Amino acid sequence: MRKGDSVRDFTFRCRIDGQPYSRGLLQTIRYHRDIHVLHELKRAGAEVAIDGRTLSHDDINLLGADEAFAVSVAVRRSLTADDIRMMFKQQLLASDRRWRDMDAASDGLPLQACVAEIEITGISFEAFVEDMKTQTPFLADYPALHPDHFFITKHGETLQGVEIFGMYGGPSEMRLSPVPDLVVPIERDETYPFAFGAVATLVDGTNANAPAFMQMKPIKSGLAVKAGCCFPAAAPKEMVEGHKLHLAIEFLGFATTAAAAH
Repeated sequence: MRKGDSVRDFTFRCRIDGQPYSRGLLQTIRYHRDIHVLHELKRAGAEVAIDGRTLSHDDINLLGADEAFAVSVAVRRSLTADDIRMMFKQQLLASDRRWRDMDAASDGLPLQACVAEIEITGISFEAFVEDMKTQTPFLADYPALHPDHFFITKHGETLQGVEIFGMYGGPSEMRLSPVPDLVVPIERDETYPFAFGAVATLVDGTNANAPAFMQMKPIKSGLAVKAGCCFPAAAPKEMVEGHKLHLAIEFLGFATTAAAAH
């Protein structure tokens, strides 16, 4: 979604581990992530500016929510995939090492699952499912969906991009490939007719043991979603808990994009 786009009204309800998270609370969390990511971008060498004026770290701290969103998205849109890889080269290398270490320490242990349960009204189930099938929200404006999204590309059926997982640590580069019958440690709810699963690997093909999945069903005037991801057993609790919120904010971004498009 781009600034100035008209967005029709929709409702968004979210529960994580049985606890409600309002749309307003998720937007507040997003605001603080926008601020955090702007600091990280500036520290990595990106030009962070508003109306032609370069912002200091102190200036970034004083941005309002709308300004932080606009500047954060604009900076990430302005950077190519190679820009991101160069600016965050050391962090990406360190991230690869952490994923390998987590996987080695988790050998034979069950994955940790994180799930956000979401209900959206004002957007049709059919339109939302079509967006998910075509991956339109990812490809059209990946940075606007979440502050921790840096770039995404598509090669055949595989997505490759850089994001921060679980609002924890620095960015990781991953490939996400669809799997028809993905096995994950949550029960498949057959009342959700649309289900999707994907396996995440590092760029060299190493399995990150971080599969993503979602289940969706129509409800009156909208849809219900179970959005999830798994992490190795040795992944920090903070990453697992943080990614539950990441998923909720990401789906709020999906809904906002869908409302603007439809």
